[in-house]
Amino acid sequence: MPQINNKNKPRTGAYLNLFKQKYGLTVSKMCALFGISTQAKFNSIVRPPEGNSSDEPLDPTVALILRLYETHESLVPLNNELSLEDTYKMFQRVFGKTKVSESTFGQLLGRSAGSGYRWLNGSGNATPQVGIVLERLHHMLASGMEEPEVCYLWLDIVHQEYRARNQVPPLNDIDAVKLLIQKYPLKYKHMAS
Repeated sequence: MPQINNKNKPRTGAYLNLFKQKYGLTVSKMCALFGISTQAKFNSIVRPPEGNSSDEPLDPTVALILRLYETHESLVPLNNELSLEDTYKMFQRVFGKTKVSESTFGQLLGRSAGSGYRWLNGSGNATPQVGIVLERLHHMLASGMEEPEVCYLWLDIVHQEYRARNQVPPLNDIDAVKLLIQKYPLKYKHMAS
C-alpha cells in the first residue's frame, strides 16, 4: 500500500482507497468528495478489472483534489454525516445494547437484517440512501437536538413505514411517540392521540 505522504508519486486508485480507509468513508461519501459520478465508477478506479494495474494515474482533477485533502486535512468535509458505527452506538445508548443488535441496526436504516452486520464488520458499503439518512441524523444533532430525541423521532418514522407495509417494525415494543412526549412534553404534546 502506498504511503499517503509520498509527494513524488502520481496519485492512483490505490491512494484513493488508502484515503477512504484512513477516514473510514463510505463509497458514496468518496464519490461526493471527489466528484466521481457513480459508486461503480469509484470501484473500477480502486479495483480495476483483472489484468489492469491499480497504479494507473487518477483523472488529473481527482488527483488534485486528493492532494489538496492530503496536505490540508482541515478541508476534508467529514462532518456532515454520522458514521455507521457512531449511529449504531447512538441507537444502543438510547435503546439499550441488548435491544439494538447488528441485524436490528440494518432494519432501522431501511435495509435487511444482514446489512447491519456487513456494515459493522467492514464487508459491505452503505447505499447512497443510507448516507442521506446518516447526514440527516447528523444535521438533527448539530441543530441542537439530543440523541434520545433524534432516535425517538427516527424510530417513529421507521415504525410508520413498516406498519404501512403491514410488516412488524424493529423495536416494535418501544413506543417512540410516548417517549418523546414524556421526555419533551412541551415540544411534542401535539403528537398525543
